[in-house]
Amino acid sequence: MKKLFCLFVAAAMVATGAIPAPRYLPEMPAVSGAYQILPCGTVRAHDEAGAFYAAKTLVSGRMPSGRMLADAPKYAWRGLHVDVSRHFFEPEVLCRLMDVMAELKLNRLHLHLTDGPGWRLEIKRYPRLTSEGAWRKKLGPGHWEWKDFDIGSSYPELYGGFYTQKDMRALIAYAAERHIVIVPEIDVPGHSYAALVAYPELSMLPQGTPVKECQVGKDVLDVRKPAVLAFTQGVLDEVMQIFPPGNPIHLGGDEVDTRLISREAQRTYMQALVDYVAARGYQPITWDEAACNGVKGQWVMLWRPEFAAQIMSAGYPVILSPCSHFYFDYPQSEADFPHPGGGHIISTEMVFTYKAPRSPLILGMQANLWSEHIRTPQQLFYMAFPRALALAERAWGSPPRSYESFLQSADAWMSRKEMMLQRLP
Repeated sequence: MKKLFCLFVAAAMVATGAIPAPRYLPEMPAVSGAYQILPCGTVRAHDEAGAFYAAKTLVSGRMPSGRMLADAPKYAWRGLHVDVSRHFFEPEVLCRLMDVMAELKLNRLHLHLTDGPGWRLEIKRYPRLTSEGAWRKKLGPGHWEWKDFDIGSSYPELYGGFYTQKDMRALIAYAAERHIVIVPEIDVPGHSYAALVAYPELSMLPQGTPVKECQVGKDVLDVRKPAVLAFTQGVLDEVMQIFPPGNPIHLGGDEVDTRLISREAQRTYMQALVDYVAARGYQPITWDEAACNGVKGQWVMLWRPEFAAQIMSAGYPVILSPCSHFYFDYPQSEADFPHPGGGHIISTEMVFTYKAPRSPLILGMQANLWSEHIRTPQQLFYMAFPRALALAERAWGSPPRSYESFLQSADAWMSRKEMMLQRLP
């Protein structure tokens, strides 16, 4: 049912300077986030999200007097991903990021909560995941070498942190007020070194072998052990207690050498997790490797663009997150070199001119901020913006406009946000 919201606003309203630029549809469609602004200042919205986005649009610019504006997102999934494992970001930083996302009508915050360098979510059934796995020996500036990651809490100087379940529930509530869904990722079976330090019996190493030996390339849960499936399901049980029913849950499933764990063993394990989450009313997601390996029933986050045709031809719903255009930890320009993490330049213009494949299977778009070399909130926001402004246009489905026109709006937006960015914790 459409809802009517009457807002008392000045005579001149919004549009030309807005990011994302409105679509100016002939009428308001029946999709979440749709809204209509009448010349008199009245807002009609399909749902609460639409009313929220209308209010954001109203404060972002001006539109010609007497013109009606009907607008709605093209894609339901408009996301940013933050890797909080390799470097930890406090809840306050994520809240500031969500404030900005809401202004840009971005509505998914994907948190990469687990990886080799740190486990970041409290799991009460497995307390060592955070008492040990959330901490590592503090390194000097500039270090990012796997061999230097000594996970554990016994070192004189420690780096790390984690979100308690109370913290995460507060973040979920904060996000919901801004019509943002937080997407937790428990990345298994690979990228599991921090978990293996906490529970070495889950590794594929012979008993008595120092767990340090699985640090590089062998940081894999031994999915052939029944205890590993029980462990992972126990973790997911608590994740599902924290997040509301229907929430997406990302299960990873990427970058495991088949010489260590066979494709068949990986597929059986990941299929069990997908089925486990789906049976309890949550939406499973994996990286594209799991789909290529034959796992069924999940949404696919596509980071390897060369596999797009294969995955969509198999009928998987897809979230576009290609490393070619949407890896925001990659350098933005020549000014970012030397860039310790490598990667090709992904400029704001590349993001702005990205053309998505045409398919009803595409759920939306997401940019990823991997944090090997993003250590501070200031670096996080520097790498995210202004590229996230271009992402917002593409994900909303804004009508074509020149890059120069977009830059004028982006420059004005960045100027308004400069003070906020300077005050990051």
